[in-house]
Amino acid sequence: MELEKLSLVAPDQLDLLERCLKTIHRIDLKTKIQKYKQSAQATGTNYINALQASLPNLSLKDPSYNLRLQNGRSKEQRLVVRQPDIQREPVKTSIQESGASLPRHIPEERYRMQSKPLGICLIIDCIGNDTELLQNTFTSLGYEVRCFLLLSMENIIQILREVAHMPRHQDYDSFVCVLMSRGNSHSVFGVDPSPSGLPLDHIRRMFMGDTCPYLVGKPKLFFIQNYVKTEYHPEDCGILEVDGPAVNNVDSKARQPGPCMVHREADFLWSLCRADVSLLERPSISPSVYLQFLAKKLWQERRRPLVELHIELNNSVYNWNRGVSDKERYYVSLQHTLRKELILSCN
Repeated sequence: MELEKLSLVAPDQLDLLERCLKTIHRIDLKTKIQKYKQSAQATGTNYINALQASLPNLSLKDPSYNLRLQNGRSKEQRLVVRQPDIQREPVKTSIQESGASLPRHIPEERYRMQSKPLGICLIIDCIGNDTELLQNTFTSLGYEVRCFLLLSMENIIQILREVAHMPRHQDYDSFVCVLMSRGNSHSVFGVDPSPSGLPLDHIRRMFMGDTCPYLVGKPKLFFIQNYVKTEYHPEDCGILEVDGPAVNNVDSKARQPGPCMVHREADFLWSLCRADVSLLERPSISPSVYLQFLAKKLWQERRRPLVELHIELNNSVYNWNRGVSDKERYYVSLQHTLRKELILSCN
C-alpha cells in the first residue's frame, strides 16, 4: 500500500486510516479497525506488515457501501499529512459523497407518436371546399390520408364502420377523422336532406375502446365542421374550450368502466365547429374559416401541444367573428379526454 510505503499507516499506526474512513462516512470500517486495535492490545498479537492480510473484510469496494451511495457524485480530496523527515506529498483519494442525489426532472408524459405512418386520417367532405388543404396538411404530418367526397348518410356510416374495424390501427399511434357536412345541432346529414341524420354521438361510439380495441390507449382526434339549419341558435354554443368528458349523451350503463385498464371513452379529442348553412348558399362558397385556421396552426406550429394550439384556434375564430355578421360567424367547442400531452409531430 502507498500509505505504508510513506510510513503513514502501519499495523500499530492506524489513526490516519480511521480519520479517512470517518471523513468518507465509512463508520462500519472504522468500527472494525477499532475492534482490531482493541483485540491486538489485549492479546499482544504480533503484527505483520500486511494490514490487508489481517483485516481481509476491510474493502472500500464493499457492495453495501455502493448500494448506499449510488447516484452520488465523485470528487477528489487532498489529504496533506505533515510529519518530520517525510516528504510532503499530497495523497489523492477518490471519495464518493454520501446521500442520494435529487431525481432528475421527468418531463410530462406524452403520447407515443413515432409510427410510420402516424395513423390513418379519414377525411369525409360532403361540402367540397376543404379536402385538398386538409389532405396536404395531414400528409405532411405523417398520416396516411383517405378522402371520401359527397357521401350520403348511409355511406358515411359504412365508411366509418369499415375504418373503425381496421386491424391496421394496432400498428399505428393515433387516428384522425375530419368531417364536413350539413346537419343540425346533434347530427350530420351528408348529402341527404335527412330529417334526423347521423347522430354525432354514434360516430364517437364507433371508435370507443369496446368497439374499436385496436385504438385503445391511443389518441383519437375528430375535427367536425357542421353547417346547421337556421332553427339552430349558434349563440347556445360558446367559443370557450370545454375540457371534460367526450360523451355527454350516453346512458348510465354505458358509462360504467369495463374490465380494461383504459376507459372506453378515454383518449378522445372532439373539436366541433358549427356555422350557418346559409354560408353554403352563396354564389361563391368560401372555405371553412375554422378549417383554414386549423390547417395553418398544424402547418406552422406542429411541434406544440395540440390542446394549446386549439386554444389559440378558438381565439382566432373569435377575432374573426368580431368583424362579421351573425350569419357569417363560426362557433367552436372542444371536448377531450386526453390523458397525456399530445404533439402530432416531433420532427
